[in-house]
Amino acid sequence: MSVATTTPAVAMATATPAVPAQAARSRRVAVTVGGATMLVSCPLWCTHPHSEAYRALADVSHHGVSISLAAPTYDGVEQVLTARISSWPFAGDPETATPFIAFDAVGDEVAQLAPTAALAVADQVIAHGHALRALASSVPEVSQEPRLVSEA
Repeated sequence: MSVATTTPAVAMATATPAVPAQAARSRRVAVTVGGATMLVSCPLWCTHPHSEAYRALADVSHHGVSISLAAPTYDGVEQVLTARISSWPFAGDPETATPFIAFDAVGDEVAQLAPTAALAVADQVIAHGHALRALASSVPEVSQEPRLVSEA
């Protein structure tokens, strides 16, 4: 995994996450790795229960609360543009060992964003929201059912 540090080119939309100010603070949690129980440091922002049995220490990861945009679909509503704070402290990748924004646009994590890249996506979301409002405003109001103007 690598953390994106460049500005993404796609405009997106999402809600504002509650990012804890004490992200560097942690607690200790018991995890089961390869059948053995051990204590690992777990950041306060992590809401993952760590209740599964891990094959290796590298599989232990931390995940915060997800935020997403409810998008209407033909079948109801789908959650898109999901983001959450994550880290994989024991996986051996220095870019994912520290907290990053796990970004999931359409149902499968598509990027790991550094904070500056996440802010760039947020700016694009705002711009996309303004463009969507302008598009909606350009549609003429229709106060009655569509009607046939002339018959052939």
